[in-house]
Amino acid sequence: MGARLLLAAALLLLRTPAAEALREPELCYILDAILFLYGIVLTVLYCRLKFLARRALRKRASKEKEEAIYTGLSGEGQEMYETLHIERS
Repeated sequence: MGARLLLAAALLLLRTPAAEALREPELCYILDAILFLYGIVLTVLYCRLKFLARRALRKRASKEKEEAIYTGLSGEGQEMYETLHIERS
């Protein structure tokens, strides 16, 4: 089934006249310009994504560094007022 379909497609391609795109080169130039602009836009978006990810990583690292300064000051595991145990000897 697949071989017959492939053979039919090859026969249809052989029966077509000479390449139609070569008759109108302006169309090729327009398509080349569109692909060129598309490549530039994708490159700019990729670079922007890389720079934004790098900036977010730096911001996160500096925030963790700031939080590390106050790590010893958290009182979550302590009571507000602890009772004093006086030992009498």
